[in-house]
Amino acid sequence: MILEAFAEYLHAADQSLPATEVLSRWIKERLDAPVLTNVDRVLHCEISIAKESDKYAASGSSPVHKLVLRGNSKSGRRLLKSLLEYCQSYEQQKWARYVHNLKASHFRAGELHDSN
Repeated sequence: MILEAFAEYLHAADQSLPATEVLSRWIKERLDAPVLTNVDRVLHCEISIAKESDKYAASGSSPVHKLVLRGNSKSGRRLLKSLLEYCQSYEQQKWARYVHNLKASHFRAGELHDSN
């Protein structure tokens, strides 16, 4: 149910964006919105967004914070892992389609050239 909801969102998203970025946006949008569906209910229960300080920030500057998705329980961590694995699979499928559509003429002197 959750994977299906994300898959629909991913397919409608800008294909130039990495799937993990689309996933982050989707989860943030769902967590920021009111709970309307069972998908929202599960996400609100199992996943949270935490703020972490970047320990590698330049000395003397104010700390840099980044948002991190966290599973609130073992099942939440498993849900995040499954969603990330789906993203990786999706990216591999996009790459495989791209490579499959290449022709030998796209390669010259070891470089990839645009066919346009």
